Amino acid sequence: MSNLSQLSQTPVAATLAPPAIRAGTRRRWFILALLASTWAPLAFFIAYGLVAKGEPATETAGIAGLRTLMLFLSTAHVPATLFFYTDKEFSNIVRSKPARYIYFPVLLIIVTGLLVAFSPVTTQAFVFLTFWGWQAFHYGRQNVGVYAFVCIAAKGRPAHRLEKLAIDAGTICGMLGTFKILGFNVSPVYLHGFEELLYQLGRYGLFGVAAFSLFVYARNFQETTLLKSIFFFTLVFFFLPIWLSDNINVTFFSYAIAHGLQYITFMSVVSMNSGPDAHRLRFPYRSVGKLLLFLLLVGFIFYRAEDLRAFELIRSSSILARSVDFLVGAILGATMAHFVIDAGAWRLSKVAQRAYMSKRFDFLLNSGRSLAPLQNAPPSQG
Repeated sequence: MSNLSQLSQTPVAATLAPPAIRAGTRRRWFILALLASTWAPLAFFIAYGLVAKGEPATETAGIAGLRTLMLFLSTAHVPATLFFYTDKEFSNIVRSKPARYIYFPVLLIIVTGLLVAFSPVTTQAFVFLTFWGWQAFHYGRQNVGVYAFVCIAAKGRPAHRLEKLAIDAGTICGMLGTFKILGFNVSPVYLHGFEELLYQLGRYGLFGVAAFSLFVYARNFQETTLLKSIFFFTLVFFFLPIWLSDNINVTFFSYAIAHGLQYITFMSVVSMNSGPDAHRLRFPYRSVGKLLLFLLLVGFIFYRAEDLRAFELIRSSSILARSVDFLVGAILGATMAHFVIDAGAWRLSKVAQRAYMSKRFDFLLNSGRSLAPLQNAPPSQG
């Protein structure tokens, strides 16, 4: 009997059956996509801000185009959430919680639109400060979820509680620094001193987070892998760019775009495993097409809406100007609605959501892997 035929009768060969091989390949591609979506914008915008100083004179056409594409995708990831509303299987979850998925999001959109269109400048400043703080928190919750998925994919085990705590601590520092880097120019003067204090608290707090994360890493060293290590420290220090520069390309766009590309990676998996063709050999054109429609068409509206203010026709008409202000505010509200919707959609402690996501991420279930350990760490929770 040949060596090949002997191998085919061993338990090892059974684990290399085609479905398992396909699942392993999909797992690797998924993790690589998450790694690239996290590090590519971080590296690009940190280099763009620190080396090229973000000056147009230093840009080549390729760099300018890549920067524009990344900025667009960062904005466009928000309407990708609309995909859930077109998925028949997710409709049961929507009907079970109409307040979370319909009423409150609509209320946020309308109220924020009205506030931006008709409230005083000071009131608008507090609206934006609230949004930026919530946004940083939302980024942090997604980071915890990303790491939880990486742990399942790499080792088939959940993330350790202390590891998630270290990522959360880094998020708190990021929230403290956010108010200065995004809100300093729009907030009332009497808040500037407080924003500076929060900024410095975040800076020095990050030293404590570094010490704690090293302790946690050493404590769990026997259970780690190179890939887990890269993700762990990347996500713990996700907001570090805030203190590296005063260039917005570094202090915000770097990690904001990483967040957006991570989300697109997750939603791409969801769309490719949705619909009647999800578990057949045929590519699910309809589901993926819907996601692309939301990303490209609705994303373009989100990305360019504020540019409408530059048109003379709109500036010369108070009604049209107010309408555009309402649209811009409504988009801000829709982004906050995205925080709320995702907090429910990815809450894997709920049976319906866990069943829905288990089907979409079935390639993580091979070799004894399960999404059950992820139930307390959704990829995106506002």
